[in-house]
Amino acid sequence: MATGDPEYDGARRPGLQLPIEITAITAILALALALMAGAGAALYQKSRPANYLSVAVLLIDQPLVVAQTPDAAPLQKLQLLRYQYIGLLKTETIAVPVARQVGNISVGQVENDLVGSADPLSFTITIAATADNPSESNLVAQAAVSQLTSYVDKSQQHLGVPVTSRVVLTELTPPHAGVRVSLSTTKILLPAVIAFIVVGGAFLIIADLLRRRN
Repeated sequence: MATGDPEYDGARRPGLQLPIEITAITAILALALALMAGAGAALYQKSRPANYLSVAVLLIDQPLVVAQTPDAAPLQKLQLLRYQYIGLLKTETIAVPVARQVGNISVGQVENDLVGSADPLSFTITIAATADNPSESNLVAQAAVSQLTSYVDKSQQHLGVPVTSRVVLTELTPPHAGVRVSLSTTKILLPAVIAFIVVGGAFLIIADLLRRRN
């Protein structure tokens, strides 16, 4: 409610004060630069080399133990073992022999290229490999399947587990030549939005600092 006292009313309803002063020309220039930066970031994302994806699907099983055990304990163990094996894909235990088998690829690149996942409704392990060309993604996926299967068998052999009682990985879907993966709209627009905000904001701040110094 107004009191007729300008000082009192002003104290009750302070005006919005921006931390910086923006002129019309400054705002226009900031918007133009921000748009250019955003467009440049989006174009850069679209011009990046294409990625190719190769996928293999494995089945984890322990046939004799599952058949002879009346409860669900072996099945629950197999479900958990999948995540243990998936975690190995990004370690040197698997990445080193994969890099050696593929050749001309670093261990770090293998760890970056490989991704594993487990379907919660089945007993499968999905191994996916990405690379800059379809042939390499296929080779990495094949090597990962080979090395993981070998590791599972050798580790049980080392522990003295009888052959008939061992956990086995069976290849259900072999990897094929990689399929090109398109960038999602989000992956293209997110860097553009960030560039827009950063460049536009930085220009406004610098312009305000220069104005204050003058």
